[in-house]
Amino acid sequence: MSEADHTPDQGEHSIDEKVLSLMDKRLSTARELADRASELREARARLEETQRAYAAAFKGAEKAGWDRKELTGHLAFEEPGRAPRRRSTSRTKDTAEGQTSEGGTAAP
Repeated sequence: MSEADHTPDQGEHSIDEKVLSLMDKRLSTARELADRASELREARARLEETQRAYAAAFKGAEKAGWDRKELTGHLAFEEPGRAPRRRSTSRTKDTAEGQTSEGGTAAP
């Protein structure tokens, strides 16, 4: 069998073509999953940055004289939560600091 194109060479077993077809499907779905995972990481990073910018803008509005009740009540702006922490690249670092990878506190 040629490794470059996954085609059976002469003398290969008759099952090879079926197995290669299944392997190609698995590879295709794994690639699709990897692409979506990458998009999800990028979207989460954009969300976190947008949340930080929104919190800064909200704080700027308050400094400019807007009352928090005016902003959240009359103008119906959402009150920003505390700016999200940047995600760690290491899950063990997060859990060691008492945080789970989802941002909650780890059980003692």
